Amino acid sequence: MEILIYVPKITSRINYTFRQLCKRILGFDINFTTKIETFIAYKGVKFSYANQRLGNEIFIQAHGLLNEQGVNDIEITVSKWQDTPYFFKTSSQSDIPYDIFAASFFLLTRYEEYLPHVKDELGEFPADASLAYQNDFLQKPVIDIWMAKFKEVLGKKFDSIESSKIQQNTTTIIIAVEKAFKYRKLGISRSIGGFILNLFQLKIRELYSRIKTWFNSTLDPYDVYDDLVSLKNSLGINMLFMFQLGNYSIYTKNINYRKRLYKKLIKSMGDYCEIGLLASHEGIEDIEVLNKEIKRFESISNLELESVLIKDRKLNFPEFYVNLEKTIVQKDFSMGYARHIGFRAGTCSSFLFYDLNLEQASPIELHPYFLSSQALNSINNEQVFELINDLKPHKVNYNLLFDNSDFAEDDQKNRFFEIIKFIKNVATRPN
Repeated sequence: MEILIYVPKITSRINYTFRQLCKRILGFDINFTTKIETFIAYKGVKFSYANQRLGNEIFIQAHGLLNEQGVNDIEITVSKWQDTPYFFKTSSQSDIPYDIFAASFFLLTRYEEYLPHVKDELGEFPADASLAYQNDFLQKPVIDIWMAKFKEVLGKKFDSIESSKIQQNTTTIIIAVEKAFKYRKLGISRSIGGFILNLFQLKIRELYSRIKTWFNSTLDPYDVYDDLVSLKNSLGINMLFMFQLGNYSIYTKNINYRKRLYKKLIKSMGDYCEIGLLASHEGIEDIEVLNKEIKRFESISNLELESVLIKDRKLNFPEFYVNLEKTIVQKDFSMGYARHIGFRAGTCSSFLFYDLNLEQASPIELHPYFLSSQALNSINNEQVFELINDLKPHKVNYNLLFDNSDFAEDDQKNRFFEIIKFIKNVATRPN
């Protein structure tokens, strides 16, 4: 379905925002016009985005942010309309009394992360400094909720709206493989060193597990891949394994990427699931190192790399995404807060990175995650279930981030499997 949008001037920000919201989220084919007579003559679905209403059309009053350039300190007041948080209040002339398009642009571009702020211990923008956290809407995909309400506004005037494209909910499990095996193929010096340390610390259980693994009488504790693939198949969910291929260092403790066992694992997982690259600490900091890791991935998997992830490392925003444009990577799964459940960019939908320094959209597609295993350490299952049930009225895509090591112990594996199953069932249950 096509929709015509009147704007006095088409800017890079307007083009980016409306294509994300009206095309990618709502599923419309959009066209812009700056000519009033063309807009008035058009008989299909349409609305205007300007300072003043033209007539009796659907009208969203512009705040002004989408006509600006650069980053400025903006005073923002968050309030509620129809029980939903909004900001960039406009006037009663507007069919929605807030500029949902400017507000969405502010959240999608991570505008506040360009402004001066105190970083956390990882050098990251802290969740508790965000507008969403401070105004208690971090756990709501407000952009997707705003678009659903905007679609309702359009539907009251245009009967054909209800038959427009409706996107299906998705649940995707992202598995970061930072250390493929706990004991296997670590090399003689690391294996002996670990054994002596366990002995010195009297960790009898770990010693027993280590010895059994060495003699192949039990699976390595981190070898949970068959269980994860079985979970994927039984629930019909998406699963993405992200493998680290950096050189051994103080930050990278994985087995050597040249090991035949590791190569076999990567190829095997590629037969059952999507696979991608977990960037090393050095790869995040140095684009040349990252390109080496990309070539290693492609050499091992015989696939062209599409996806990359940063986990438990500083997301050097926005520089990392600017550098990522110089690679062949198309998708990133790093947009989230490791220690907080919620939507860092205000949306559960994928979106293109927009560089506020250059005022242009990038081809890099960001897939935000909703929660990580680290965030689950401070919350019990009942609290998670309550949060998911609160989101049930909305169409939410859930990206959930784990490590393979999270499933090494049966109790924790069962707990996380229960959460994944609950989210999948709620996400696909009709309202």
